[in-house]
Amino acid sequence: MKHLKIKIDKLEFQDKEVLKNIELTLNENDKIAIVWPNWVGKTSFFKLLIWENKNFDWYIENIWNLSLWYLNQIYSDNEEKTVKEELKQAFSKVLELDDKIKEIEEKMQENPEDMDLIEEYTSFLEQYNNFWWNEVDNKIHWVANWMWILDLLDKKLVEVSWWQRTKIALAKILLQSPDILFLDEPTNFIDIAWVEWLESYLKNKWKWGYVIISHDREFLDKTCNKTYEIQWTLWIEFYHTDYSWYVLERERREKKKMQDWERQAEYIKKQEQLINRFRAGSRAWWAKSREKMIDKMEKIEKPYIPRKPKFFFEEYKDSSEKMLIFKEVFIWRKDPLFYISDATLYKWQRIWIVWENWVWKSTLLKTIMWQIPVLDWYFNKWKTTKIVYYSQLHEELDKNKTIRDNFEKFGLEYPDEHLIWFLKHYLFEKTDLDKKVSELSWWQTSKLLFAILWQTPSNLLILDEPTNHLDYDTREALESALNKYSGTILFISHDRYFVNKLATNIWFIQDWELSISYWNYEDYRFKLENWIDMDFNLFDEEAELNLVLEEKLSERQIKRMKNKFWDSKKRKWSKKKK
Repeated sequence: MKHLKIKIDKLEFQDKEVLKNIELTLNENDKIAIVWPNWVGKTSFFKLLIWENKNFDWYIENIWNLSLWYLNQIYSDNEEKTVKEELKQAFSKVLELDDKIKEIEEKMQENPEDMDLIEEYTSFLEQYNNFWWNEVDNKIHWVANWMWILDLLDKKLVEVSWWQRTKIALAKILLQSPDILFLDEPTNFIDIAWVEWLESYLKNKWKWGYVIISHDREFLDKTCNKTYEIQWTLWIEFYHTDYSWYVLERERREKKKMQDWERQAEYIKKQEQLINRFRAGSRAWWAKSREKMIDKMEKIEKPYIPRKPKFFFEEYKDSSEKMLIFKEVFIWRKDPLFYISDATLYKWQRIWIVWENWVWKSTLLKTIMWQIPVLDWYFNKWKTTKIVYYSQLHEELDKNKTIRDNFEKFGLEYPDEHLIWFLKHYLFEKTDLDKKVSELSWWQTSKLLFAILWQTPSNLLILDEPTNHLDYDTREALESALNKYSGTILFISHDRYFVNKLATNIWFIQDWELSISYWNYEDYRFKLENWIDMDFNLFDEEAELNLVLEEKLSERQIKRMKNKFWDSKKRKWSKKKK
């Protein structure tokens, strides 16, 4: 079988070790997700594999000469180049032959009788025709049409948005058809519909192997059946599972490693106590023999278990059943943007907002916080509703002030010992207190904002892309804390894994109106695929399914949805009792 054998002894960047002692094999049909914390050299790793970076101690054996390609954002030194010209770069061999033919043609004009030149020209021309150069335009047109970028072909790269460049980069790869594809954050800059298209393509159309780095855990679950993890110790662990099972298996492995180490450490401690007790006297021979045994024993090194952040949310207990009510209102800025006929946000709900336009999203959130008034009839927010708002751009923080100063900005004037205790839950160190926010990475800034918001009691969390910039462990920790939060959550996110874990309802904006769907994203997709009306509850209080739906759904589907409805009701009732 075609495969890559990779051994990386050491890779350093700016005198800092990025990777070491990495050994793995990539087969031509492998579907691999590589996960690791932020700032552990993931992009550097990809560039080693495709030989863009050769400044490291390494060994790569490419059995059967696999062709490799790396998907990154399209960028060119010549941004005036058209998209079609960029896609033609996929046919590099044809372009090289074209250049050689042009070069020989120039020489032939000077020496038309040179038979060596004529033979060389004939040979190159034959190769050129074998590559179907005349078909190149047709292939580009076919791929561009299939990927809905046909209208971009004559545009210059400088005129193309970043999410369109992701599609162009993928189209270029499809034209090249490499044996192994390396995808570095392929879902960045594209919307959910396109993410799902890419998932379907990789699962059902792509015939070869690929390796993916992505923070989109749902995307990894849908596309990969192996997960390779690189940790801060720069060690690699192999899991022959998708992402969700990897999380469970990793926890099991970590627990077992710690138990094995603790068991051996306890055994050695007891043996040393016995050795010291009988070192002198008639049993000294036994103590010496036991001491030699302990010395020869293969010691288990204390396992490295990475620290995981902990998130907390202070809850404001006094809240009414209804948090927000919209009735026949327009959300607007200069002009009306969309209409809300009737929507109520209840206690304990977790609402995911799906939108068509960035302006609509921010406008809706600012309307809820009473920063923008509504047009027309009725919007009410109960006096007991206490909102905490998390912004994906961290506008609440003063980037030019230190971490300590930002706590004080929120009226949290705590002693340093108190602040350090708070921040350690989010993996900050004592030395970070005097750092300016502008010196922090995006993922550190996100955690800082959560640490500050922890101090404000709330019964309604409004979260704008809360998982952006966070690594896998941090996202899992945030999800765990939010699931324990007994207040209401209104959130916007592209992270479908996060949505499926958290959402109980969906508010989606389409055709200039806000509509409501029940349960999580998987159910939202199910309704769309089965042509089920979104804007009503599927069941009444007795869990009786609408008769129209019974004609559309199978008995198994009805049973599944009914059971889910009752599970949802039970959770709500149990919370009420508490």
